[in-house]
Amino acid sequence: MATQASARPSVPRSRPIQRQASTRFDWAMAILSTVLVGGFYLDLWAHAHGRTDNTFFTPWHAVLYSRAWRRGASWRQSLPAGYGLSLLGVGLFVLGGAADLVWHVLFGVEFSVDALLSPTHLVLAAAGLLIVTGSLRAAWHDPLRTSRQWLPRIPAVLSLALALSIFTGFTQFVHPLVDPYAQVSPLASSARSEIYLVDADGAHQTRLTISHGASDASPAFSADGAFVVFTRSRAIAGRDPVADVFRMAADGSDVTRLSRAPRWYLGPLPSPDGQSVGVSFFRQDTRKWSIGLLPATGGDPRLLTDGQSNDILDGFSPDGTRLLFHSDREGDDQIYTIGVDGSGRSRLTSGPANWGGSWSADGQTIAFNSNRTGRLQIFTMSPDGSNQRRLLTSNADDWLPSWSPDGAKIAFNSNRGGHTQVYVAHADGSAQQNVVQNSGVQLDAWVPGWSADGRHLVYAATTNLPADATPFVRQALGAAGIIVQAALLIGVLLLGLRGGTLPVGSVTLIIGLNALLVSVLQDQYQLIPGAILAGVLGDILLWRLQPRIERPGSIRLFSVAVPVIVYACYFVSLQVTTGVGWSIHLWLGTIVVAGIIGLLLSYLAVPPAGVTTPVRA
Repeated sequence: MATQASARPSVPRSRPIQRQASTRFDWAMAILSTVLVGGFYLDLWAHAHGRTDNTFFTPWHAVLYSRAWRRGASWRQSLPAGYGLSLLGVGLFVLGGAADLVWHVLFGVEFSVDALLSPTHLVLAAAGLLIVTGSLRAAWHDPLRTSRQWLPRIPAVLSLALALSIFTGFTQFVHPLVDPYAQVSPLASSARSEIYLVDADGAHQTRLTISHGASDASPAFSADGAFVVFTRSRAIAGRDPVADVFRMAADGSDVTRLSRAPRWYLGPLPSPDGQSVGVSFFRQDTRKWSIGLLPATGGDPRLLTDGQSNDILDGFSPDGTRLLFHSDREGDDQIYTIGVDGSGRSRLTSGPANWGGSWSADGQTIAFNSNRTGRLQIFTMSPDGSNQRRLLTSNADDWLPSWSPDGAKIAFNSNRGGHTQVYVAHADGSAQQNVVQNSGVQLDAWVPGWSADGRHLVYAATTNLPADATPFVRQALGAAGIIVQAALLIGVLLLGLRGGTLPVGSVTLIIGLNALLVSVLQDQYQLIPGAILAGVLGDILLWRLQPRIERPGSIRLFSVAVPVIVYACYFVSLQVTTGVGWSIHLWLGTIVVAGIIGLLLSYLAVPPAGVTTPVRA
């Protein structure tokens, strides 16, 4: 009598069959995939909140390789069915990370939407999708094992939720849980800038400050490079802005306020001896700008100009005995020098619009910008105003030059690429290089500052210009975001239905987990309960309809109803928390369009009868 073992068909050693995944393996991969996506969202949160942590890592190697290779078996046979592409995703992730480092060196660090659609970041996204969907593919390979009980099906459902979260993370710029444009519009505010540090060759851009509702601008290094001075301002409705002078360590820590009385300060510059900080500030009595000196330890400014004209500080002479400034005291803006005691004023330029001067370290040359050619261009001159000549030639505007400490290079602002960027050139104007290389930032209109060793530049920029005040932008982006996210959501749910991996409870898990991750990006936690309610209602619908491929009508009704439920709950949540700022025409119409998108996608997942059967002649 044959035993059970002897009745099994023999498998040749040279061609081993591929192993099926176990529930334990599915859970291990699902947990590690959750860690991956959690790290991705931690990285997104860090960038959205001013951190720059690099939280990507790849712990899946251990699990993927932990199933020992059998003798004579290839890696495809040793991995459980469905997880081969996950291993490929790990390799692609490593390659994408290396390519991203090279990309940053060549083209600069991305900000805002640039960072989401950067080609190397999209490679990382594709790798992540291959990794996190391993449990889903394993369930497709062995449907009997995962269909017996509800618990073994959770890893596959979690794969769907994580895949959706990768898609929503990279499309967060049109996501209603990140930017709820349908809420009552907040008051318009001016763009808020922050301070960045970059190597003189354009590498290693680092944010030094986080605005938190204020605007940090006009940064400048101290002569010893130990600290940076800057202004921090807040707009006040119906009043002049208040911008105080602050000091921080060169790494952005130890922020200290230097100015006492609230004033509107501009362009602080440490003196060469480190004993004072030159400032321009707006005087309420004359409604003009004056120049003064603040003690380096803090206090009130000592006046150097009388406030009868607009006087703006540009820089110190290398020995610290004179100040360079521009003024409209004789009509057009012209460049002057004055002693640090307020005496010995001397005019250096003539003609239209001369300003933005910088004194070279050897004291022999002053660089400045002038509009004498019809565009802002950079010129140089001797300290007495003689020998004026054009230094740079371009078809765009170049302005606010700044000499490096050794006098070998000059930094300046330019809009030659269509966006204002920081450039560095040799002292003779050659070898001009864009060191910011990012169209996603708008530079603060102030001079880039050199570190004492000439290795770094500090500048101010804003990455998010406010669109809140424009109703059309809020309506267009808000409606587009709902339509895009509705398509992504129903696409993932239909993928689960097609594979038979969408048990009751799945809709709540997928929508709830995704809402939890996305809402942290801009702290929209008040919208999470509405998303969870929508998931519960979606699961009730799933239980009642029991949509299956064999019943196309149930699939179509499910595909229409889920996005309608999700965004009906979304608008209810908005109304309860902040209020809906859209008209009934817009918000109700957007819900209807979301349902139509679901219906159209259902026809892609389950075509009408006869469409998939080719007609033979």
